[in-house]
Amino acid sequence: MIIEAREDTITLRGAIQSNIWAAIQAAAALLLENHPTGIIIDCSALERITPKGAETFADASEYITEKNARIVVAGLAPELLEIGRSVAGVRSQLPVCNTVEEARASLKFEEIEPERGRAENAVVVPLMGDWKAALRHALRLAKTSSAEVHIVDLIRVPRTLPIGTPLPEREADGQQRLEESAVLLKAAGAKHFEHVERVRSKSEGLVDFVHKVQANFLVLSIDRGGKTDPHMDSPEAMALLEAADFEVSLVKGAHPDHEKPSVRVVIPAVGAWDHALEHACRLVSGDHAQVTVVSIITIPRAEPIDAPKPDAEVAASDAAKEAIRIARTYNVQVVSVVERVRDPILGFTKFVSAQGFDLAVVGVMRETTGDYHIAHSIADALLESLPCETVFLRTGK
Repeated sequence: MIIEAREDTITLRGAIQSNIWAAIQAAAALLLENHPTGIIIDCSALERITPKGAETFADASEYITEKNARIVVAGLAPELLEIGRSVAGVRSQLPVCNTVEEARASLKFEEIEPERGRAENAVVVPLMGDWKAALRHALRLAKTSSAEVHIVDLIRVPRTLPIGTPLPEREADGQQRLEESAVLLKAAGAKHFEHVERVRSKSEGLVDFVHKVQANFLVLSIDRGGKTDPHMDSPEAMALLEAADFEVSLVKGAHPDHEKPSVRVVIPAVGAWDHALEHACRLVSGDHAQVTVVSIITIPRAEPIDAPKPDAEVAASDAAKEAIRIARTYNVQVVSVVERVRDPILGFTKFVSAQGFDLAVVGVMRETTGDYHIAHSIADALLESLPCETVFLRTGK
């Protein structure tokens, strides 16, 4: 048995007839000092391996995992791999690939801990769906809150494979998106960081990642992007909203021209409407846009549509004054209107469809009190019918 250690790779030659991890461990420890994110075991020159010898890889995997790094076995012949997989620990934990080059490409962007800058605020943009639209939103929000931008390629690894298994085609697609998004961010002059995260669940993985980088908010497109772009469907996106304790913007229905500004924006004065207005103003500041805040007065069918509703009318007047105060901060024009409707959800969606708005922002509070259900239902209805680009804005804690 010959063991060679060079750069990031341990090469094994000959036959492994017993557990030789004790002989390899010192070399592995040395390599990890210079390559702390992970190392490769090249088995392309192995001639034979026994079940007892395969225990070497189980011990190697356990050791590397304890070091918070990855290990990838490359070039193990199919018949030898079958022998290895007959051993507990190897079967479920050993990431394998065809070549050392594939393994090295997979390890290239591995991080021990995701890098975080010194900015007080941070926004995360996963490169899925129509991610360019999400990035446009994030850049506007980052500019007005002095935030750094974290772009992340989430690689979902099936549960049938060890989490560290290289997925060459998927990783290459993700790298292309990272490079393209980095060009856009540099052109915008934004402080940004690039990440790759390997996850079992996209929604759970995103929540964990936002916590890792201590970000304030997440912008996620749930439109369909390109053919190879990952996508999060609506049920998983809703699960994400419920699990997240930070601010989340779900963006859907983006205009194909991502450079086209949204100049006509609408906000229903329900739920966290004041936060939604601030959000909208930050998105359109400097575009000579007009934001319309709609106070909805619901009239029972047993009453005339113009029946007096003093409390609701006073609330609408107060909302109009508050809207002016908020919009003035961002130098954005705001218009307040009152819509008297029989059904608040149907009435508002019809109003939006008829008026030809570019963007709707619906703020939904985390607390299920007051008119929470109306705000949530309006957001759901707009995402379903898409009369214009829609942001389902879920507030953080």
